[in-house]
Amino acid sequence: MTHQFSFAVTPAATEVKLIGPEGPVPTDLWPIETPDPLLRGVDLVQRLIAAGSAIAEGDTLLIEHRAISGLSVNEAASLQLPALTNAVAHVRTSGLITRPEFNAELNWRRPTGQEIVGATRTGAWLKIGDEWQRIPDTLFDITESVDRLNNTSGDDFAARLTSIAALREALPPAAASNNVDTAGLLGEMTIAIADAFSLDLKGEGANAKLVPVLHRAGGDPEEPLLPADKQFAFAEDQFNRFNTARPVYTLGSGWYVVLAPPLRRALAEVRRVQDAPWATKRALIASPRSFLRQVSDAVVEDILLETVFRETTAYADRVVGLGLWSARVLPWIKLGGSDWFGPEAESESEQQRRGSGRESSGGIIVGDQTIPLTIEEAELLRERVESAMGAGRTTVPLNHHETMVQVPATYDTLAALQALEISRTSTRNKSPKDASALPEVLVIRPNEELVEVEGAFNARASIPFAKPDGLATALKQHQVDGLLWLQKAWAIGRPGILLADDMGLGKTIQSLAFLSWLRAGMIAGRIPHAPILIVAPTGLLQNWRAEHDRHLVAPGLGRCIEAYGRSLSAMKSTGSDERPGLSTDSLKSADWVLTTYETLRDYDRDFGRIRFAVILFDEAQKIKTPSVRITDAAKAMNADFRIALTGTPIENRLADLWCITDTIHPAYLGDLKRFSAQYEKTPDLDRLAALKASLDRWQGGRPPILLRRLKEDQLPDLPTRNEQVRELVMPATQFSAYEATIAEARRDRRPGAVLEALLRLRSLSLHPDGQMKCSDEEFISGSARMILGFETLDMIAGRAERALIFLDDLDMQARLVGIIQRRYGLSTTPMVINGRVDGISRQARVDKFQSNTEKFDVMVLSPRAGGVGLTLTSANHVIHLSRWWNPAVEDQCTSRVHRIGQGRSVYVHVPIAKLPDARASFDQNLHALLQRKRKLMKEALMPPAATETDRNDLWQATVA
Repeated sequence: MTHQFSFAVTPAATEVKLIGPEGPVPTDLWPIETPDPLLRGVDLVQRLIAAGSAIAEGDTLLIEHRAISGLSVNEAASLQLPALTNAVAHVRTSGLITRPEFNAELNWRRPTGQEIVGATRTGAWLKIGDEWQRIPDTLFDITESVDRLNNTSGDDFAARLTSIAALREALPPAAASNNVDTAGLLGEMTIAIADAFSLDLKGEGANAKLVPVLHRAGGDPEEPLLPADKQFAFAEDQFNRFNTARPVYTLGSGWYVVLAPPLRRALAEVRRVQDAPWATKRALIASPRSFLRQVSDAVVEDILLETVFRETTAYADRVVGLGLWSARVLPWIKLGGSDWFGPEAESESEQQRRGSGRESSGGIIVGDQTIPLTIEEAELLRERVESAMGAGRTTVPLNHHETMVQVPATYDTLAALQALEISRTSTRNKSPKDASALPEVLVIRPNEELVEVEGAFNARASIPFAKPDGLATALKQHQVDGLLWLQKAWAIGRPGILLADDMGLGKTIQSLAFLSWLRAGMIAGRIPHAPILIVAPTGLLQNWRAEHDRHLVAPGLGRCIEAYGRSLSAMKSTGSDERPGLSTDSLKSADWVLTTYETLRDYDRDFGRIRFAVILFDEAQKIKTPSVRITDAAKAMNADFRIALTGTPIENRLADLWCITDTIHPAYLGDLKRFSAQYEKTPDLDRLAALKASLDRWQGGRPPILLRRLKEDQLPDLPTRNEQVRELVMPATQFSAYEATIAEARRDRRPGAVLEALLRLRSLSLHPDGQMKCSDEEFISGSARMILGFETLDMIAGRAERALIFLDDLDMQARLVGIIQRRYGLSTTPMVINGRVDGISRQARVDKFQSNTEKFDVMVLSPRAGGVGLTLTSANHVIHLSRWWNPAVEDQCTSRVHRIGQGRSVYVHVPIAKLPDARASFDQNLHALLQRKRKLMKEALMPPAATETDRNDLWQATVA
C-alpha cells in the first residue's frame, strides 16, 4: 500500500498522520490523496473534526483521548490504530473518606489476575512493554476519576466527594464489562451532586419554614434529587443546623450531598431568609428569581440563576396557597401531531403507547405537563379527584411517563375532566383595580373557558402617514407597505397587531421604522410621551441594539434602559412589603426599554405599573402557551398598542395562534375553549380558510390584525426562486433492498412496525448501504438520489457557484464531504454544521463560507441545526438530499439562501428516487405530502406538524 496511517501518543492527544510515498500528507489533502481502502478512515476524521473531538494542524490530526477511547473496533481499524487492551484495572482505596489522606490506587492486571509489571498509562493508551494498547471508554472514565481524586486538595472535602461520586458512577459499567476489579470499593457510600433547587413552604406566619428541594439541572423538573427520607434530612434538619449553606451535608447511612458552587451561593441567601421575618419569606416565595437577583448582585449570574432555580408543580401549588400565580388545569383535545422522522422521531415510550392500540382523544394540561387520557382514564381520575376533595386532600398523584404529576383536587379539574375539551375554570375572576394594592403576581382574565375581557378600538390622534425622517436605511417596497399597515392599524385604534412575515423579510426594520415614526409624534407633541418596551429572547437583545443603531439616525428612539442581566442591579428597589422589585421611576424615565421574557415574568408587578406607548414582543412564539407565567405576564402588561413579531405564528397547533393573538387583542378570536373546538377538534378547510381571511383581509380600508408575506409571494425585492424536482429510477441494488423492506413491512404486525418501516425506507432511499467499502464512483452509482445530487453539483461547480446540502445522517455527512473534496479538487474539506458543532465554531464556519464568493464551494448542514438563524447568501443553490417531514422546517432551510441580501437567482434542488414500475415510491409520496401540507399552511393556516393521519397516508401509499 502506498499510503498508511501512523500514530503517536502524547499526554494532550493522539497524533495521527497519513504517510505517503514522499512523507506525511497535509490533512487538507487526505480526502484527495488517500487510496480507496483508507477512505473510511478519512470519513471518520471528518466526523471527529465536525464534533470538535479532533483538530487538523498541518500534516497532523490531534484526536482527544476521550474520543480515542470511544472508537469502535471498526472505527479504530479504519485509522490503523491498535486493538483494545484486555487488561483489567484493579482499584483500591486507602484511608478514611473524611480525612485528607484518603486516596485511590490503580494498577493493571491480566484477565487471569496476574499483575502487569511496568504498565503505564498516557491518556487513552496503556503501554505494556513496547506496545501501545487502547483503553476502552469505561476504563478511561475510571482512570480519569482516580487521577482527579488523587490530585484533589486534601482540604477540599466537597471536591474530594465530587471526584469520588464520579468514580462511583464510572465503576458499574466497567465492572459489568469485566474491565475493572473494585474489590468492594466504596460499596456503602452514596454521593449526590446537586446543582439546582426548588422551594416549598411549610406553615405560615411565625411558624413558616422554607424547604429547599434539591435537583439536577438537566433532570426531570418534577423529580427531586434525593429520596424522601434523605430530602427530609437535608431540608428540615441539616440545612437549618448551620447559619449558612455548606459545600457538603452528611445525611446518614453513607449518604452525602455536595452543592455545586452556584447553588451553594443561592442557598446561602435562602438560609439567611430562613431566620428573617414572615414578610421577607413571603417575598422570596412570591418571586424567587427576582428576590435572589436582588440580594445577590453579580454573585449569581442572571442566566445561571435560570438554571439553578427550578419552578416545579410543588412550588406552584404552594403559590396557590399564598394567593399567587397557579398552574391552571386545562382540558386538551388530541391533535395527533407527531415527530416521526430521523432525530425528531417519537420517544420509545410514545411509540409503544401508539403501537399498543391505546387511544386517547384528549387529556388535561397541568402547568406545562400535557397528559393524554382515554375516556376511561379520565372517568377514573374524576372519581379519584372527587374522593380526594371529600377527604380534604389537595392533590391526586397521577403516573405520567414514570413521573408522578400532582393533579389539583379542585372543581376546576373536575370541570376539565368532565368536558374533555379545551376549557379552563378560573378561580381568579377579577384583575387588579389599583396598582398600589397589587397581589404577589398580576392575575389575569385569560379568556380560556369564556370571554372575560375584550380588546376595544380607540381611535388615536392623527399623525401624517410617512416614512420617518429618523430612518437611516431605505426600505424595500414590501417594508414600506408594512410600515403603512402598522401606521393605519395604530391610527384606527387597534389594540395590537401580529406581523408574521416570513424569515428574512425584515420584520425588525419595519418595526423600528414604525417606532421612529411614533417617537417623532411624541417629540412633536401630537401624542403623549410614554416609554416603549421591547421584549425579546436574551440572545436577541444585543441584536436589537445593533439594528437600532444601524437603521435609525442618532439618537434613534432616544434613551434606552437595558432591564436585564447585570443592568438590573442599578434598577433594584425594595417595596414597603420587603418585596424586591425594580424602580418604576427608572422605567418611566426611559424612552425605550429592552428586557427579556423571563425578566418580565419575574418583575411583572413593576412593569405592570407603567403605561407603555407600545409593547413589542419579538419571537412571539415564546408566548404561545396558555397557563404559563411568561404568557400571563405578557397579557397582564399595560400598553396603548401591542406588536407581536414571529415568522412562525403556528408552530405545532392552532392554539398557538390563538394565544399570541389574545395577547395583542384580547378575545379577537373568542375564548380558547370554543376556538379549539371549532378549528382544532375537527379541522375543516373551509372554516380554516375563513379564519385566515378574518385575520389578514382588509375590510373597507380597515387594516387587518395580521400581516404575513411569504417568499413565494414573489416580492419584488427578493431574487427569483426556482424549484427543480428531478426523478431517477433506483439502481438494481437499491431497488432490491427497497423491495425486501416493503415485503418485510407487510408481514410485520408488531407495535411500532409502521414507523420502523417508514424510517428504514427513508434511509435506504438515500442510500442502501452508507457503510459500503468501495470507490467514490461506486458509492454514488448505488443510489438514485446520490446520482442526481452529484449531477447537480457538477453543474454548480461548472458555474463556479455555491451550494448548501441539507442532510441529517451524520455518518453520511462525513462521507459526503470527502467525496466532494476529491471529486472537485477542493483545497479544503467542505464545512459541516450539525448539532455537534458549538455556537462559536458554527459562526466561524458561516463567516468563512460567506467571505469568499468567487469560487465553487459546498456546505453540508443538518436541517434542525442549520435551518434557523444563519445567513448563507454566498450560496444560491440548495439541495435537499434528505427530506424532513415538516415543510416549515424545509422552508427554513431554504431561507438561509433565499432572503433579502441575496443578489442572484436561487435554485432549490429536490432529487427523488423512483421505482422502475408504475408504483409511487417513498420519495414521491413524501414529496406529495409535503407539497399538500405546504399548500394548506399558506391557504388555510393548517399546522405544519405531521399527524398520525399523515403517517398512515404515507404508509398506505407506499407499503399497503
